[in-house]
Amino acid sequence: MKRLIINADDFGLTNGINEGIILAHKRGILTSTTLIPNMPGFENAVKLAKENKTLGVGIHLNIIRGKPVRRPEEVSSLLNKNGNFLTIYPFIKKFILGKIEAEQVEKEFRAQIEKVLDEGIEITHFDSEKHIHSIPKIMGIVIKLAKEYKIPKIRFINEFCLSFDIVRSLKSMVVSCLNRKMKRNILKAGILIPDRFYGICGSGRMNSKNLIKILTSIPDGVTEIMVHPGIIDNDYIKIEQEYGSYYLKEERERELEALIDLKVKEIIEEENIQLINYRDLN
Repeated sequence: MKRLIINADDFGLTNGINEGIILAHKRGILTSTTLIPNMPGFENAVKLAKENKTLGVGIHLNIIRGKPVRRPEEVSSLLNKNGNFLTIYPFIKKFILGKIEAEQVEKEFRAQIEKVLDEGIEITHFDSEKHIHSIPKIMGIVIKLAKEYKIPKIRFINEFCLSFDIVRSLKSMVVSCLNRKMKRNILKAGILIPDRFYGICGSGRMNSKNLIKILTSIPDGVTEIMVHPGIIDNDYIKIEQEYGSYYLKEERERELEALIDLKVKEIIEEENIQLINYRDLN
């Protein structure tokens, strides 16, 4: 049987992104999302999550963009001179040099998890901004927290793509290799993971054509497709200006269009794909 989780990252980024995610769920095929605890749209996302119980809501652990939930002095190794989280490449460089304190990563993750739980949200699973949980040492922290908070489900990336986009190809291979290195630890801890993942290779490019291509090729088992739909508002533009641009307006809105495309829905029926979220993973 083909079982499919379609997960939108960035719930809580801005109200416009939240609106797009809810629209993709109510009118389209989106089944799951992950909530960012440290962004301006958090409170609005919590409200929407409580109004849309059929949408699975995980947590998008984030130590790459924005400001920390913990006090800055408690997580100083994760921050730049402006008090914001380091972006991905400065973070990796500092991590390789041994200047990121693992205890501070755990402190910030705990604060983010508890912020979501305190709002009465049932966390379905863990993933992270820029897949930072794929780093083995950080994955170890997430496994520990998944067991402690009794949320034993984690995004697992095993996607390889070869294309003319060298950066995207390398990213898929590096992240997948890091996940594979930790697979035994994940399973030994009783953590559940999907069998297959799509999203790095098509990140920002999940238009209807590319989504249909994936849907007609997924194997039996549980597959996750990562998407980034949204409606762009002024808050989004401000965040992109302050913290760096990850997705263009056209990319997010194109992905939203794909997720509510009637043809895409028809393909899911034709392929006998069962739509689920992480809550159904067992």
